Amino acid sequence: MIVFGSVVTLAIFLFVGWAVSTEMFQHRAWRRRVESGDVDIVAALVEEALAAWRRARAPKGISPNLWSSVQGAQLISVESDSATLSTSAEAEFRSEAGQRVQTTSALDAAIAAAAKLVDMMMYDVPNLRLGRVRVDVYSTFSSPDGAPVQQPILTTTADRSVAEELAWEAMTPAEVLGRFETTYQRSESGQPVAIVLAPLEGSLPRPAAEAAAEFAREREKGAH
Repeated sequence: MIVFGSVVTLAIFLFVGWAVSTEMFQHRAWRRRVESGDVDIVAALVEEALAAWRRARAPKGISPNLWSSVQGAQLISVESDSATLSTSAEAEFRSEAGQRVQTTSALDAAIAAAAKLVDMMMYDVPNLRLGRVRVDVYSTFSSPDGAPVQQPILTTTADRSVAEELAWEAMTPAEVLGRFETTYQRSESGQPVAIVLAPLEGSLPRPAAEAAAEFAREREKGAH
């Protein structure tokens, strides 16, 4: 029994060591591809992080409304060292004395969402350190015929060199965005005004299956 237990323990040790080494080598390979300017791997890493956030529950201290904006974020443009996301933000209401009262405007919700997404994109995407992150936030308006339509109300472009100097925990979302290239407009009543976005830079992310197939073909050619 002692010998059997020793063999089992050794087998488990070898399996865990193999798994850790395999993952480490995989992460190194990803980082090398990022450093080489591979846009497809940058997009894949961002998409993987976004998918993980969509599956996760809201962290402690983050409101459901804010987390909904994080989970609704989409990658819309990518370059070798930058990414652009879009999401939406809506006003929050609660009941007071039988009336529904606005507690957070759509613009304030957009400011919080943009600051949070910049933070997470800069520091919470494994194997990736983007130099620049842009976040466009949309909200719902009524079209002339009364139909709901989404229009942009805020855009911010964050540079890592600036982000690294910020005391994130000690600053409000508005203060954070004030350090970056941020555009939004607030009406006299405090509500958001639709803005015009600058043209996107970079390219649309390719479907993951298409990028993976091309990468496999290139590896096969290299093997020959």
